[in-house]
Amino acid sequence: MDNGSHSVLSIEINKNGYIYVGKNGSDRFVVSKDNGNTWEEIVLPVPSYGNVIKILCIAQDTIYVSTWENEGSFITYSFDGGDTWEYSYVTDHSNEYISDIDVSSTGEVFVSTSGFFWDQGGVYKSADGGATWTYVGLLNHQVMTLEINSNDEVFTGDWWIINNDTPGIHALYEGTNTFDLIFDSYFDTDIVIDTQDNIYITASENVFYSIDNGQYFYRIEDTLSNFMQFLIIDNNSYLYAARSKSIVRSLDPLITVIDDSHSVKLIENVEAYPNPVCTNLYLKIESKPKHTSFYEVFIYDIYGKLIYINENTFFGDYYQLDVSQLARGLYLIKIQQNRELFKTWFIKK
Repeated sequence: MDNGSHSVLSIEINKNGYIYVGKNGSDRFVVSKDNGNTWEEIVLPVPSYGNVIKILCIAQDTIYVSTWENEGSFITYSFDGGDTWEYSYVTDHSNEYISDIDVSSTGEVFVSTSGFFWDQGGVYKSADGGATWTYVGLLNHQVMTLEINSNDEVFTGDWWIINNDTPGIHALYEGTNTFDLIFDSYFDTDIVIDTQDNIYITASENVFYSIDNGQYFYRIEDTLSNFMQFLIIDNNSYLYAARSKSIVRSLDPLITVIDDSHSVKLIENVEAYPNPVCTNLYLKIESKPKHTSFYEVFIYDIYGKLIYINENTFFGDYYQLDVSQLARGLYLIKIQQNRELFKTWFIKK
């Protein structure tokens, strides 16, 4: 698709493989049903005139579209694959817009909003598919991204703030009704959460991750992660990051998808201490057979890349491992003996 001088602002693919693209220009919302070979325009209903900022597809038929309108935060939605459309205003604040959309497992629609004036920005939710909206929190925050994990906990990121609050990553945890600041940062433009609820964010001009539901974040120590604006995890669990003129991809799938052979018995009873660790890590296998003491030890980084192997490791009561040269972050250890496989995680600080 050649856009000429127009810019693509959003893209989404539904379960049928239809590609939806939002852009500026007269044909601002288009769809391809044949993998991009041909495109057709979707005409959104009046009073929607502005650029398409965000598209969210759910299953085959539900589509949510946010557009930038002068009259306020505006959302258009269809429950029949785009044949008919409804719309609503989340707020009536001039030049405030919906920056991101997500839906919980119970069907509640959450949106983040951003504006440039006092009493704008924040998070809203709808319990009726988008017809009516309730304020949730973060007023005066330029909330740019919003993501919901498998426990229906809401995570948001601020570009900046209009009041005297601290910008950053916020979480609305299960059982609470207010957002907690969990990471002090700025220029937060995207959040993605993988199938095991590990969180990846663009923040303060870098990419960070958390494997403990936002309690701690670690920077990806790679120059290619600088100044990224968008993140996505593909069906093979590779992490992609993009900015205006470049796209990068993790060298390997995320560590959460490392596949243990079905022919190997997996046992989750290896102890690693201290954890987090600075220098020396001690490993102890509680159910280690007394008649054998030699194992293979493997260490993988957050991307699933094998960074350490010792194929004839002696285990007495414990095994000492020097990790002082490792970069800060999360690592997976696998310990294998014959057809038994032990594994655990540790954090290098």
